[in-house]
Amino acid sequence: MKSKYLSNSIKATVLITAFSHGASLRAITPPAAQPMDGVATGQIQLETVDFKDRPEAKILTRAYTLLALGDHDYAGHRVEAMKHLEVAGKFLGMDLAGDLTNHSRQVLSDQKMLEAQRMLAHLVKMASVKDQGRVVNQLNDAINEISLGLAVK
Repeated sequence: MKSKYLSNSIKATVLITAFSHGASLRAITPPAAQPMDGVATGQIQLETVDFKDRPEAKILTRAYTLLALGDHDYAGHRVEAMKHLEVAGKFLGMDLAGDLTNHSRQVLSDQKMLEAQRMLAHLVKMASVKDQGRVVNQLNDAINEISLGLAVK
């Protein structure tokens, strides 16, 4: 009985550690096991998946790129939104950095800012990210900065 409790404690510790390091888990089909008594068991095994390979990471990266391509005419709010996304990315083990040089005209830039804002709002609703509270706070701060930036004209 004690060894079963210890085994469950170890499993819980492994799961907590995996989640705290940005991994998510998905079930995989194990190969057919042949136990010593000849009866096959159907235990489910779990495989870790890095956050950067998840759809949420692609949304975050795309939103950051849209902001990085934007015009500079937002009284610093575009850059502040990018900084919030960089922090959120660091929480998730992603490296988001830099401002792209191919900036758009104001009208197109405004559209990119709005699209990035919508993507981030969708990402907040998904909320299936590591360290959700800290990440969601950064995403909400970025959404707010975009709103403030779009109000500057």
